[in-house]
Formats: sequence, structure tokens, C-alpha cells
Amino acid sequence: MASEIDDNWLFEGLKQSLEESLGHPIAELTPLTRLVGDLGLDSLDLLDLIFRLERRFKVRLNPNDYENKAKASLGVASLIEDGYYTSEALQELKKAMPCVPAEEFDQRLGPASLVELFRVQTFINMVSHSLKQSPGSQGS
Repeated sequence: MASEIDDNWLFEGLKQSLEESLGHPIAELTPLTRLVGDLGLDSLDLLDLIFRLERRFKVRLNPNDYENKAKASLGVASLIEDGYYTSEALQELKKAMPCVPAEEFDQRLGPASLVELFRVQTFINMVSHSLKQSPGSQGS
């Protein structure tokens, strides 16, 4: 198990994977850069990015883990009502995704829109978590 994972190493690996996926260099990228809103990634670009990150870091990534954690925390309570996350679900998603500003979790957020909140840091966190769960993973 990795004891210490270097966030700069993860950031650079993510940046390289993004540039490969988009086919051009990215001049300005921060941990808070939105993948959809700022970089213009669509669902196919996100899938390509996930595959590239999985190969680069030798991990398995599942962006649905955020929603799954919220479901597990809520137990029998409903996660979605009338096509949107419930207030309780939004609170659990905020906890699971601390890199996303709290005000972006509004009452009209549905499962199809969740990906629009993903930041560079969201993917750094996903990779870091997967590396910590993987035996023999390297962090630098």
C-alpha cells in the first residue's frame, strides 16, 4: 500500500493525460479547473481521460463512487426525487467532493449534471484513493 502519494506527481500525470485526450497543450490548469465547464470535455472525453488515467497510474476509477457513497450513507432514504438529488443526497455529495464549492450543489442538480461539477482535483482525489487501495502502488 502506498504510504505517501505526491499530489504534484498526480497533477502532472493528470495534466499529461488531459493534453493527450484533448490533443493539445493546456496553458492554464489548476486543481479547481472544471473539466466540462472550463476545458470543454464531453462525456466521451471524460471516458477517454478515465482510461488514460487508469493506464498511467495502473488503477481502476469509477466516478459513480461519489453517488454510491451518498447512497450508502443515506441507507433507505431516497437519493433522487423528481429527477433531482434530495437535500440529504446533496449534503452527502458535498462531503464526498470537498473540492467542489458548496454553492454549486444546488437543489436542481441531477445525476446527469453531477459530472459538470468535476474538477481536476476531483480526479486527483479519485486516483489518490485508488492508489492507496492498491497493493504495491507507487506515489513518486
